[in-house]
Amino acid sequence: MSSVRVRSFNATGIELFRAALADLRDGARADLPEELLADVSNSHELDDVVDVDWMSFATRLEVARHLHERLAKLAQARVDRDRGMWSWLSAYYFDVVAPKRGDGLRRPGRDYRHLFDTGYRFQNRHLLFGAYQLYRRHGEACALLLLTPPHVESALYHEIASRLDLIANRGVLEAVEALYFDRAKGGPKRGAQDGKTGAGTIRRLVHVLQQLDLTFDIYGMSGEQIVELLPPEFDAWRHRPLFSA
Repeated sequence: MSSVRVRSFNATGIELFRAALADLRDGARADLPEELLADVSNSHELDDVVDVDWMSFATRLEVARHLHERLAKLAQARVDRDRGMWSWLSAYYFDVVAPKRGDGLRRPGRDYRHLFDTGYRFQNRHLLFGAYQLYRRHGEACALLLLTPPHVESALYHEIASRLDLIANRGVLEAVEALYFDRAKGGPKRGAQDGKTGAGTIRRLVHVLQQLDLTFDIYGMSGEQIVELLPPEFDAWRHRPLFSA
């Protein structure tokens, strides 16, 4: 395991990264250019010394834990707004967030998965910042949403994280775990992430919560209270042991 001091891309570094991502999507290259990270003129050191370790993380949860621990000494306002730092971290962990496929190519996806956008619409789509921010807010309570490989955004994460009122609500995360966590296999229950709006799926939960919020103070409720409010279509998904003493 090796450590490296965290840096922050300047405007040049960000544009070089953007161009490399476009080439990767087009199949014009299979790796980031070595000079992106090696040339220190593309980035600058942080005011505070912060190191991160190179590891082959198995899940977004593992990444979030590590970054939360290592970035703790930085001012939170700085962490939440440092576009260059999060973009640099994506480049450093590129083998983690955009691994090579069997054909030797990478599929990095949209720029916002790697180049940090401070606007709310896309900031939680950044693979590293999104996981970190959710873990910083809720700790292990958010685990189910982050049990995918680091380069994969689950439907559970997407449906909750894309809505500010839900991602900030600890009770909602508790309800999601109560409904959809399969303790036996250590992951989501089968069908919970169905892309269709089927009975009791995550999409239906979001829709129902938005309706309930018109009448009830969802933000002030615990996960148990939220689950008890849900209509009968969620009966097959309920997981009462989460709330037992």
